[in-house]
Formats: sequence, C-alpha cells, structure tokens
Amino acid sequence: MTSGLTPFRWPASWKDGSALAALDGTPFDCLVCEKGEAPDGVLAQARQKGMAIADPASPPSGAAITEGVWPGVQLARGQAAASSGPTGNPWVDSNGWKIRLESALHPGARVWVDAKPADGRVLAASYPRAIADCAAYGGRWIVTLDEGLAGGMAQGNADALAAWKRIAGAARFFKDHDAWSGYAPVAVLGIVSDFSGDNEFMGQELLNLVARTNQQFGIILKDKASASSFAGLRAVVYADGKPPAPSVRNQIMAFVQSGGTLITGPNWGPAPGTPSNGPDQPGYVWRAAGKGRVAFAQEEFSDPYALANEAVVMVSHRYDSVRFWNAGSAGFSYTAAPDGKRALVQMLFYTDRGVTSVSARVAGRYRTGKLWTLDGTDARPIELDLQKDAVELHLPTVSQYAAAELEA
Repeated sequence: MTSGLTPFRWPASWKDGSALAALDGTPFDCLVCEKGEAPDGVLAQARQKGMAIADPASPPSGAAITEGVWPGVQLARGQAAASSGPTGNPWVDSNGWKIRLESALHPGARVWVDAKPADGRVLAASYPRAIADCAAYGGRWIVTLDEGLAGGMAQGNADALAAWKRIAGAARFFKDHDAWSGYAPVAVLGIVSDFSGDNEFMGQELLNLVARTNQQFGIILKDKASASSFAGLRAVVYADGKPPAPSVRNQIMAFVQSGGTLITGPNWGPAPGTPSNGPDQPGYVWRAAGKGRVAFAQEEFSDPYALANEAVVMVSHRYDSVRFWNAGSAGFSYTAAPDGKRALVQMLFYTDRGVTSVSARVAGRYRTGKLWTLDGTDARPIELDLQKDAVELHLPTVSQYAAAELEA
C-alpha cells in the first residue's frame, strides 16, 4: 500500500517552480499532474525535493485512483436549497462508499479520490472536510485547490495562506494516524454483487444510498465471497439481475440457516425456505430457512432508493451500530482494530458550521475513550455513558470532523 504518499495536484495557474516552497514542511510528497500540465522545470525541482510525480492516468504502484464528488450537502437545482428525501435530512454527497468499493476491488491498494472543488460554492473551510471525508474510509483525497485559493496563495494573500495552513494541518493529522487505515469496518448489512456490467447501477447506487441512511454496510464481492465475508452481519441484500452461482448461493444460505436474514427477489430464482410470518413490509413475503429468514420481494428490484430504505427497516434500527442525536447532516465510519479491543468512530458533519450537543450511541462494550478533532493536536477526554452492550458519547462543540477512539 502506498501509505507514505500524500498527493497534491499542481495548480495550472502556478507557472514558477518557486511555488513549490508552499509544500515545504507539509505532508504532501507526491505531485499529481497530467502530462504537460506542469512545466518540466517544476517537475525537476519537485524530484530534487524528493517528491514523487504521478499522472492520474497512470497512478503509482499501490494506488488506485477513482473519480469522486465534492463532499457536502447536495444542493437543489439553482443551488438555492438543499436536496433531501421526503422526510429526511438533506442528502449528503460523500466518497466513503466508493472508497470502500474500490478497496474491495483492489485489495492492498490505497484509494486516491480525484474530486475537484465544486464551482461557485467552495468555502476555504470545506477543504479539511474533503480530506477527512476520504481519510475516514481509508482513502486519500488528491488535494486540489480552486483557482481563487491557488491564485491567492501565489499572491501571498493572508486569508489564502491561512486556509492553506488548515489544509496542510488536516493532511498531516491523517498521515500521523495512518494506522487507523488498517482497522476493519464494522458492518450490519452486507451487499452481495459484482457491482459491474448489468449490475453496476443497482449495486453501486445501493451502496451510495445505504451509506446515506447511515447504515453500516459490508461489501461482498460474489467472486471473492467466503464464510468470513458474512461474519457479524445481521442481513444481506442480493439484488443482482441473475441468480447467484451455486457456490455463492450455498454461502448465503449457510448464513441464513445460522440465523441471518436474506433480502432478495425473483432474480434470485425460486424462493428459498418455507412460508413464514414476519414484520409487515409491503411488497415482500417472508420465508423461514433454518434459524434465519428470507424477505422475498414480489417484484424484481428496480428502484435502489426504495430498496436501500426497505433494507434498513427490515434489519431494524435496534441493531444500528452507531446512532446520532442532534447531529444534523452527519456521516460516520465505524472500524475496529484487528485485536478487537479498540475501535474508532470517525464522525463527519457536512454543514459549514460547527455542531453542538451531539450525542452518539456506539454498539460494543467499551470502557474508555478519547476524542480527536482537526482543531487541536492532542486528544481530549470524552464523556461516556456505559450501557450493557453499547456506550453513549457526548461530544463537545466540534466543527466538521471528530474521531472517538474507544477501548474495551
């Protein structure tokens, strides 16, 4: 894994190699630019400083580049109001699900997200959030400055230089905590697919929309599925257009027989199990199989938005791994260390103002914890309320990111 490289895109408006001085003392050690985008003299000076040079079309060994989105609250047409579902918080654009998918498709590679600042609505304070949105899920954002910020830095503008200091500080924070990238996601709901070809839209949009519901999900690639892929899950969704191969079918049904739930429909083939009663869920019939059950859709899946929300309801919120109060438009990544004794909840707040009085319930038997933010260099104590199988966190006022490091 290219964990030692922190990528920075060379701004097109920077024509002189003297601008490289801005990178001195920062964690940025890889210059990203397309062929001909940066003067040869600049590239030569960058190499003399020990920096790597990367072309997005040909990423360095150990890195996988994917196109991303500018993270934040999605605005409606005309950018006058936030977009949202009928009753929910405003929709949030995040790169978390895509990083998770690319990491599954390219095991061992560090995912770099290529997402340029959104035109017309970029605040300097939103850059650290873009860094955190990728790093919280184990990826790295290719830091890309908008023209105004890049130009301001070149002219020595005080506000631009202050913004750059915050950007470099956020990048340094995640470089210093790179060990967190080795933690494994804690999941409740598994999505089984190959996420490609005829299954690309449904599979990938399902990941996107399940992530927007703040349901902690696991990605199970059909050709790499094993018994361990289902460990810890409450339910799995199979929505691909064709029935699963016999080996995949057997693995999923073994999960169901041991007490799990399968959510699927006619594309699975003949409905498994025997008729049974279950929670009222329009459009589905329930079937029993061993200790588990199957929610079998009466019609083929066509709307990933509906399926994502139905899946969360059928799994039940009682099994939420993380639950927020007073958080507004928030997202999170819940991961655990290999030894199972430590866990990390990285919380992202996508509004452009700080949040106060936020509480979070985290499933797991933890006894101590500390809180990291981008506002300070040291962790601070965090107020915990211990429960039987969970812990409730009470956060101080925070801006766009906070990480709760918990120990059993």
